[in-house]
Amino acid sequence: MKTGFIALLSDFGTNDPFVATMKGVILSKAPKVDIIDITHQIPPQDITTAGFYLMSSMSYMPKNTLFLCVVDPAVGMGRGIIWAKTKNYQFICPDNGIISWVEEIEPVIESRFVNNSRLFLKKISSTFHGRDIMAPVAAEIAKGFPEKNLGPIFTEYRKNPFPRQTKTGNRIAGEVIGIDYFGNVITSIDQKYIKAASILNIANKTIKGIKLTYASVDDGVDLALIGSFGFLEFSARGGSFAKNHDIKIGQKVEAIISLDENYI
Repeated sequence: MKTGFIALLSDFGTNDPFVATMKGVILSKAPKVDIIDITHQIPPQDITTAGFYLMSSMSYMPKNTLFLCVVDPAVGMGRGIIWAKTKNYQFICPDNGIISWVEEIEPVIESRFVNNSRLFLKKISSTFHGRDIMAPVAAEIAKGFPEKNLGPIFTEYRKNPFPRQTKTGNRIAGEVIGIDYFGNVITSIDQKYIKAASILNIANKTIKGIKLTYASVDDGVDLALIGSFGFLEFSARGGSFAKNHDIKIGQKVEAIISLDENYI
């Protein structure tokens, strides 16, 4: 699917030349493409956070954007590289579950195992497939290279299920799926399940009620609110809720609320 946009997501940071060399490979082969940096500050090897930020950003990108996602703890160890597409977007990434949650936004309608080595750089490092394999493949796709020539249909790529909220009586359980730069803790509990009178529990911390903004409380005070991603968040005004309470990805969260039985 030809495109004028490639969106990059990685755990490379910006201190080293890794991001720049990937961009250089892409622009050397597809100089007219526009590159969008989603983030390069994914915690090292954190596939869950990468999958969450991919899911939460994709619908804001131009249609036909190709997402190039490189969080690759098993690089050089035989894991595959996949290409996939939905109705409006396409993706290149290691086969490690990064694209699992895109189907929360749009279903994957085609996926392939990328094995056409003619598209790769001549010299391939065992530690940097993002530069030597994925970047040149992304550039060729952006120019209109036929997807069918990337490699065979491959539907058994790794899929990590989204941690959906569960209901027991008037209790909704979820888990932490993201921690942003400010230390705000993002959970898997969707905003439509939360009422203003909620009692919220996380890491032995209880918060009553949902605020509208981060500035709704005094400095240093913890709060809960619905963040810009549309999920329940925990925050500390002027500080990091995650650091203050030693929160980790995957930690359990509970909301006790008045709930319409038709919600779940």
